[in-house]
Amino acid sequence: MLRSFVLACYEGIFIYLVLAIVTCSVLVVAAARTLIRQRDLDPLQYHEMLDEELAPAVSLLVPVRNSEDTIVQRISCLLDIQYARYEVIIINDGSEDETMRRLKETYDLMPIRSKVHYSGLGQETAQIKCVYQSRLHHRLVVIDKAYGGRMDSLNAGLNISQYPYIASVGPRTVLERDALVKIMKPVMDALPGEEVVACSGRVDLMASRNTNQTDLTDNGARRTGSTLFVMQTIEYVRAFLISGVGLVRYNINVLLFTSEVFGIFKKNRVLEVGGYKRDDQVAHMELVMRLQKHMKQIRERGRIIYIPDPICRVEVPGTWHQLCRQRIGWHMQLASSLWTQRSMIFNPAYGWMGMVSIPYFILIELLGPVLELGAIVLFIAGIGLQWVDINLCIILVLLLTLYGSLLSASVVMFEIWCSRKVYTSREVTRLLLYACTETFWFRPLNNISRIYGMLQAMGLRKAEEKDSRHGLG
Repeated sequence: MLRSFVLACYEGIFIYLVLAIVTCSVLVVAAARTLIRQRDLDPLQYHEMLDEELAPAVSLLVPVRNSEDTIVQRISCLLDIQYARYEVIIINDGSEDETMRRLKETYDLMPIRSKVHYSGLGQETAQIKCVYQSRLHHRLVVIDKAYGGRMDSLNAGLNISQYPYIASVGPRTVLERDALVKIMKPVMDALPGEEVVACSGRVDLMASRNTNQTDLTDNGARRTGSTLFVMQTIEYVRAFLISGVGLVRYNINVLLFTSEVFGIFKKNRVLEVGGYKRDDQVAHMELVMRLQKHMKQIRERGRIIYIPDPICRVEVPGTWHQLCRQRIGWHMQLASSLWTQRSMIFNPAYGWMGMVSIPYFILIELLGPVLELGAIVLFIAGIGLQWVDINLCIILVLLLTLYGSLLSASVVMFEIWCSRKVYTSREVTRLLLYACTETFWFRPLNNISRIYGMLQAMGLRKAEEKDSRHGLG
C-alpha cells in the first residue's frame, strides 16, 4: 500500500509540474508579445498623451512608525512627484521616537481639526489625536494617531483624504517622479462605460541599505552585488512577466502584492466595500478580491489593471532572516485572503477572477511550495526505497529543473534583451548562472518559509510577534 501511494504521488506531481510548466510558458509568451510591442515606445509618451490638468487628483496614503531618521527625506521625494493635483497624507501610527517632532519642526505644521473633511468610512480606527497641515507645502497633511497597525492607518488616511483616487505607499517604497503619470494613464484611457477601480505596476529593486545609511535614493552604498539581491531580482522578474503582464495579456484581472508597495484604488469603491480590513494578515490582495466581487454584484464594468512600466523602487531584505520573515508574511496573507474570499473560487458569477485568477494563485502560488518540496521528498524516497524506476526519478528532476531554473533563465534572458536598463556582461553572466541553480537551493529554502507561512494562516503554527520594520519606515 505504501508503494502504491508513492507511485500515485509520483503521477500527481508529474501532472502538476506539466500543467504548471505549460501554464507559465503560455503566460511568458503572452508577456513577451506585449513587451515586444511596447519596447520602442518613447517613455515621454505619458507626458504627451496625458493632460495633467484633466488628470484625476490622487491622495497618497503613507503610514509611518518610528521613522525619525528617514521621514524628512521620504516626504521630500513624495513632494517632488511630477503631477498636477495630489496630496500627501502622512499617518503617524503611534511612533515612540521623535518622528512627530521632526515633522512639526521641518514642515511648520498647524492643526486643522475643525476643517477636516471626513469621507464617511463606516469603520472605526484607532484614536486620531490631531490632524495637521503644513504651512510650507499645501499638499502635505499629517495625521497623528494612536497605534493601530498599517491597515488601520490606511483607513484613517482614507477617511480624511479628499481626492477621488487613493494610492497606498509601502514602507520601503521610493516612487519615481513620473509614477502618478504612469499609473493614472489607464484611468484616462478607459473607454466609455468602463471604470478602472485599481491599478498597480512593475517595481524595480533596491538592495538593503548599509548600517546608518539614511539616503533612500543612493544605490552606491547598497549591497547590490550580494547573492540574496541577485536571487530576488530573478524572482521579481519572473513574477513580473508571468503573474503580471502575462495574466493581463489575457484580460485576467489580478493585482499582485505590488499593490502593497504602491497601487491606486478608486476611493468611492473602496468606501463601498468598507475600506481596508484591520487584519494585517489579509492586506491588499483581499481588498482587490472584495472590489472585484463588489463590481460583479452591482453589475458594473470595473477593471483592475497591471502596467508593465516601472513605477517605483522597493528596498528588499538584506539578510536571510529578513527574507524568510517576509516570505512567511506574504504566504500567510495569500492563504488568509484566499480563505476569506473562498466563495469566489470556481464561481462563474465572478468571471475571470473566480474561474482563472484565484484558481491560478491557489494551484501555482499557494500549493506550489508544498508540491515542489513533495517532489524532492518523492525523489529521495524513490531512490532510497528503490520502489520507483530510476528513469521516473530522472524525469521528475528534469521537470523540476525545467519549471524552476530553465524557466527563470529564459525569463532573465528576455528581460535583458527588452529592458531599457543596460546590463554589463558580468551582470548577465551572474544572473544566468544564478537562475540555472535556483531549483537546487534557493527555491527549496524559499518554499520552506512559504509553507511555514501557510501553516501560520491555518493556525497550526503560532505567529511570531512582528519585529520592527526594516527599510523606509
